[in-house]
Amino acid sequence: MSPNHHIVAAVSVLLLASAPVWADSLSDRRAAKERSETVEVEVACGKLDKENCAVVVPEINAKTVSQNVRLKPLESKGSVESVDGLCDGDVQMAVVQADVLAIRSAKPDCAGKVVVLGRPLFPYEGFMVVRADAREGKFGDMVNHLATGAVLRVAAGGSGSGGELTLRNILVKAPEWKQLVDIAPDGSDTALNKLRDRQIDAFFVMDGPQSPLLQEVRETVDPKTKQRIFKFVDMRPDDKLTAIAFNGRSLYATATLEAGWFSALKSIATPAVFAIRDDFYRNEPAVTAKIRQGAEDALPAIAARAGARPDWAQDFERH
Repeated sequence: MSPNHHIVAAVSVLLLASAPVWADSLSDRRAAKERSETVEVEVACGKLDKENCAVVVPEINAKTVSQNVRLKPLESKGSVESVDGLCDGDVQMAVVQADVLAIRSAKPDCAGKVVVLGRPLFPYEGFMVVRADAREGKFGDMVNHLATGAVLRVAAGGSGSGGELTLRNILVKAPEWKQLVDIAPDGSDTALNKLRDRQIDAFFVMDGPQSPLLQEVRETVDPKTKQRIFKFVDMRPDDKLTAIAFNGRSLYATATLEAGWFSALKSIATPAVFAIRDDFYRNEPAVTAKIRQGAEDALPAIAARAGARPDWAQDFERH
């Protein structure tokens, strides 16, 4: 073989060795390039089967993945743990209850570190569950009718949950109740059983309008009597709560859980919001802008999948 043939063969081997062997077509090569350029950001979002992780994150991804931005759901105990993670720099973004963010971000160790990105996403609603044989139809009446020396034992989701923080905030605004309510550390996995067995008096949770708890409470019956074991009681916020402002809107509003011909069961509500660390917001403006626009475009789909009315956000507009 001549020297020239040796040179040609060597060049051919080099070219083959340097070619991207993983690309079977130009489409594959372009897709791989997009994957390598995609920015992936973790989003703390509570339980993976709840709306924050299972609805909000996928719907925003549907708008942003084509622009090489992908949100990755990161499970947490709830809104409190998610916001703590934001404040401490353990995560850059989170989907959380607005009231949790408002209270936690006002503390000195978090002030100025976290901002809200875009508009509210869907409403969190408060569900106060009691035994069906309770005489009262309102939480306030349950507290006011307590015997002297008695307390109302209420489970509220446990440490790290948004429900516990919301309940504590309600009690702060109603000091006459504060000494009469004992908050138990149980979450939904144990609270209903304890409520049925009379180990606690009520269970409070903040959840989306289509909470699985709705169906469970309505369908759980005594096997002997076939009567319902649980019911919801009215937990509507007073004027002191609805007057609180956050990010240009009301922090709390009144939600209708069940409506009948002559009456309606109402409760407290606060928006779910997309929260982001301020340093990430300033340092990654392009990524942040894509997520903000993606969330804005996804709002109708998020509301529909969460079971909210199309105009639900108007409840939080300040007049």
